[in-house]
Amino acid sequence: MQLYWTKKSKYYKLIEQRTLFGTTDIVCVWGKLGGNLGGYKIIPCSSKEEVDQIIDQISTRRKYRGYKSANI
Repeated sequence: MQLYWTKKSKYYKLIEQRTLFGTTDIVCVWGKLGGNLGGYKIIPCSSKEEVDQIIDQISTRRKYRGYKSANI
């Protein structure tokens, strides 16, 4: 699953990624549209419920900060 938000010239992307150990990681990627620099962080999760909870928290935060959901 991938979620993508934009705000003016910024973007924020969430990617749900399975690991070799049977867990799921959430990869958060952000930066400036058209820019070379940006950042990322990996959030390890041990259950599907934890993944859903973290995605809901991040989605709420993005909307609160003025980001709009975008299609990739």
